[in-house]
Amino acid sequence: MLAASCRLLEQWAHPEPEGGAAWPETVSLDAWLKGPTPRFQAGRPSWCYGTPGIARALQLAALACGREASRSRAEFLLSTCLRDANQLVRVTDATICHGWAGLCLVADRAASESHADSPLRRTLPSLRARFTAHLAQNPMPKDAGLLTGADGVLLAIHTLFPPHPVASAWGTCLLIN
Repeated sequence: MLAASCRLLEQWAHPEPEGGAAWPETVSLDAWLKGPTPRFQAGRPSWCYGTPGIARALQLAALACGREASRSRAEFLLSTCLRDANQLVRVTDATICHGWAGLCLVADRAASESHADSPLRRTLPSLRARFTAHLAQNPMPKDAGLLTGADGVLLAIHTLFPPHPVASAWGTCLLIN
């Protein structure tokens, strides 16, 4: 079942002009029945339905069933997405669902389970710096809440920026562990 999930996710990964690949944010029933098509533009790079979250799902499935090629592909696609200025410009808030907190969390978890020479590990410092810069230039979300509020942003900050780290197991509710 996990191997089939890997194949399915890889089948729907569409090549990007700058290298790498992206997945469609949503797939209608009609599109699902027709199968993958190369005509779409990568959406916002978010945890919830963007390339980062899907690449992490592929990495986790590949780790679970020992598909090294799928794992390497997931890590490459995620690192390519995280370096793509055209995609990163679409990240406009600090939240977990669509913002820097979720992007950094998924990248951090994926990097922690990547090979020592993975480009993901080299991408983390600049990604965290962008998150920090965003926080310095923009107010925290006014609402409370995990996915779209200040609570999630604060939890991400404490997870990503020690000296007082939070146990990373809380990310299980986001399906990134």
